[in-house]
Amino acid sequence: MAEPELIAPLVQPAEAGARSVLPRLALLIVLLCVMAVATYALFFTPYGAQLRENPHVAGVHFRAWVQRHHLIAPGILLLLYIVGTLSLMPVWWLQILAGYGFGLWLGVGYSLAGATVAAVCSFLMARTLLADYVREKFEARHAKLRELDEKMGHNGLLIVMAARLMHFLPFGVSNYLFGISRITLMDVVIGTFLGNAPAITFYVAVGAGIHPFRNWRFMVCLTIANIVLLVPVALRYWRPQWFKRIGVE
Repeated sequence: MAEPELIAPLVQPAEAGARSVLPRLALLIVLLCVMAVATYALFFTPYGAQLRENPHVAGVHFRAWVQRHHLIAPGILLLLYIVGTLSLMPVWWLQILAGYGFGLWLGVGYSLAGATVAAVCSFLMARTLLADYVREKFEARHAKLRELDEKMGHNGLLIVMAARLMHFLPFGVSNYLFGISRITLMDVVIGTFLGNAPAITFYVAVGAGIHPFRNWRFMVCLTIANIVLLVPVALRYWRPQWFKRIGVE
C-alpha cells in the first residue's frame, strides 16, 4: 500500500467551511496590527532610525538596557522573536542585538530558544486557525515545499533542517507552511534548534564583537558544524537510494 504523502492538506473543504471564520479573522487583524506597529517603530521612531542608520550605537544602548533589566531582558527578547516571526519580519537583527546584550554563549542560547518557540507558535497558528489563508497566500512556496518533500522521502525533520540550513524559504513563511503539512511539532522543534544554530551563532558573534570574518578559527568551527548538519540532508536529497538500501524510506 502506498505511503501517505507527508505534505498534504489537513483540513477537508467541508470541515474548513464548517469552522467559524471569526477566530481566524480576529487573528489576522491582530497580526496586521503587529506588523503595522513593528513597521512604525522601525521607520518612524528615533530608536528605529538609529537601529537602521547606526546599529552599533543601538546595540550599545541595548547592552546598557540589559544590564539594568537583566531579569526581564531574556523574556523581552523572546517576545520580540515571537512577534517578529508571527508578523513575517526578519529576525537576524535580534540575533545581533542578543550578541550585544548577552554575549556569545547566552546570546546564542536565548536566540535559539526564541527561534524555536517562535517557530512553534507560527506552526500551531497555521495548523489551528490560519490553514486556509496560508495555503492561499503562499501557494507557490507551498509547491516548492512539496517538491522538497518528494526528494526527502517525506522525512519531516530533514525537511525542516533543509529549510533552516539552506534558507530557500524565509524563516517566518516556512513556519506557517510547516503548519499546513504533516510535519510534526517535534520535527519543527528539533529541526529549528539544530538547523538554525550555525546562522544564529554567526549573527550573535557579530553583535558580541567577535568579528567572524577576521577570526578564521571561529569560521572554521562554524563551517564544520554547518557541513556536519548538511551531510544527512544532502545525502537524502541527492542519494536517496543509499537510504533505501539500509531500510530507511
